[in-house]
Amino acid sequence: MKRYSKSLVLFFGFILVLALVVAAQEKAADDTVTCPVSGKTVKKSEARGLYVYKGKTYYFCCDGCREAFVKDPEKYAHNDADSTVMDPVCGMKVKKSEAKATYEYKDSTYYFCMNECLEKFKKDPEKYANTAEEIVTCPVSGETIKKSEAAGKYEYKGKTYYFCCPNCQEKFVKDPEKYAKKGGEMDTESQGSFACAVKKTQ
Repeated sequence: MKRYSKSLVLFFGFILVLALVVAAQEKAADDTVTCPVSGKTVKKSEARGLYVYKGKTYYFCCDGCREAFVKDPEKYAHNDADSTVMDPVCGMKVKKSEAKATYEYKDSTYYFCMNECLEKFKKDPEKYANTAEEIVTCPVSGETIKKSEAAGKYEYKGKTYYFCCPNCQEKFVKDPEKYAKKGGEMDTESQGSFACAVKKTQ
């Protein structure tokens, strides 16, 4: 009888573990990811395609985006959830993966550091839509700049680096190893964070 009870406990324990594994897999399948081509956020389970490049899996919102990525992966590979963008309302820099909220407007995805910024955007999207842009860090000077305002860019080991001035680009080209590690994405405590901290306490 005791042996039977022990077997029953082990059986139900196995069923419980199996249920937890299935639940975890379902949750992982519904994780939100960013299409590297369009910038739209989609659930993994709803992605229209995926592609493995340099050991990393990319998910796409449509077949057209997957096609574009496969043709030129280096062009889009860094437009993922780890890229840094600007909250269009307060100007705070935030990683896409750490954004508190996102919003689709005119085929573009906007990222917000907090829900209050999202609500302001919804009330007057035209006022803020053009201010959101990816922020990059010059690997030489450490200065943060809008990607569109960079004085130059340079490809090194599959990654694109942007510079605040031609002099910085020249220094980088001469000794890329010296500066490459400094060109990482900005964290959320960069310029603009103080303004948001004030808003949150109001």
